[in-house]
Amino acid sequence: MIFCLDLGNSRLKCGVMQQGELQQELFFTENNLLEEMLAALALYKPTASILSSVIDHPQELETLLAAHTTFIRLSHTLPLPVQLAYDKPETLGVDRMALAAGAWKLFPGQHSLIIAAGSAITYNFVHKTGSFLGGGISPGIDMRFRALHTFTGKLPLVKPDTQYAFIGYNTRQSILSGVQEGALAEVEGMITAYGRRYGNFNVLLTGGNLVFFASRLKSKIFASPYLMYKGLNSIVELNVLDKS
Repeated sequence: MIFCLDLGNSRLKCGVMQQGELQQELFFTENNLLEEMLAALALYKPTASILSSVIDHPQELETLLAAHTTFIRLSHTLPLPVQLAYDKPETLGVDRMALAAGAWKLFPGQHSLIIAAGSAITYNFVHKTGSFLGGGISPGIDMRFRALHTFTGKLPLVKPDTQYAFIGYNTRQSILSGVQEGALAEVEGMITAYGRRYGNFNVLLTGGNLVFFASRLKSKIFASPYLMYKGLNSIVELNVLDKS
């Protein structure tokens, strides 16, 4: 049993993995993270754990995990299933490293574009040689709604809504259409641009807004809601299980 922890800007979650397959997904609250983690450790008794964190998490969390499991914190200094062909690997988000590892686990020896639609939309390209080349980062859907409200004097804060008019007939509908159709057009455009350069490649879609995009994109995609856990698990296999 392996704990694959993904501490993101929106959610704190953990994939309970066994033999490479997700058995359970756990969610934690920021205020009670340590107590909830201790209870989860007692219940599942994992032998190993890995932490991917893009937030300022309490240091006590790492101490707790190290006391109960063989623990590794994901960073660019770890041996990874893919090579990081990135200008400054220390500046690369660990979540993007894990997604690249997950894509390589699913499609070794093939080009893959991983699109993570969450707080930000990240584009992550893994070359068929096993190199993570980089990609792009743009604001996610929620961030776009908040930006329109924050940086204008009168536009309201609008929440995402799958029911909206393509041609907005009032301010709310115009914002819904502009933000959501704009994000869709961006993602489609990026897939097309990668296609012009690389020809055949896999498109893996993941992240909190996966359902919105997966149901509307015209391009062929692989919906991979648990790709992060797959990647983290493969990193544990490389760094812990293969050496045991």
